[in-house]
Amino acid sequence: MVRRTKEEAEQTRDQILDAAENLFFERGVAHTSLEQIARAAGVTRGAVYWHFRDKADLFEAMQQRIRLPQEDVLEELAENGSSDPLATLKDSCKGALATIARDERRQRVCCILLHRCEYVEEMGEPAMRQLRNKEHMIALLIRIFETAHKLGTLAPRWTPLTAALGLHGLMHGLISDWVNGTIPHDLAEYGPVCVDGFFAAVVAAPAMAD
Repeated sequence: MVRRTKEEAEQTRDQILDAAENLFFERGVAHTSLEQIARAAGVTRGAVYWHFRDKADLFEAMQQRIRLPQEDVLEELAENGSSDPLATLKDSCKGALATIARDERRQRVCCILLHRCEYVEEMGEPAMRQLRNKEHMIALLIRIFETAHKLGTLAPRWTPLTAALGLHGLMHGLISDWVNGTIPHDLAEYGPVCVDGFFAAVVAAPAMAD
């Protein structure tokens, strides 16, 4: 009985998150109320508050459902390094784009985060967390490019900072434009080409043999 009750609670929580995701995508976060989410999920507003403190808490839980496996790769790469960090990083970026291109939930949530949310008033806390996440991601990239610099595989014209900012901007732009429908092409096809082009520029040319 306890297990069934727990499973039912988890099912209700997922129903609420699914409803919120769909409404945030269709209407925008600011124009979606908890009452509307409750109706769409087929639950009471009290059930929504049982699982989530407020809209911001629900928004955070929705976002947590789409963590990319490549994020763990970046954490590991920044912490422990690699014999070829730029090759590993390039593969991770391509993998992230491929995952988003084939996963409709990730596409919707990315679109909500980038285009359907006004980070004001009640969404102030998620806005700050988004900023911290961005800063953390750039810091990880800087550490990875610093390792490449020490190994002599980062092209001389690039610093770890400029390389990190360039890659972050490229990935953000590709994902943002695609989920918003700005670029009507297959992200899985043109995304890796853009990533290859970036790394062709930042990887140092092999040393010439004497």
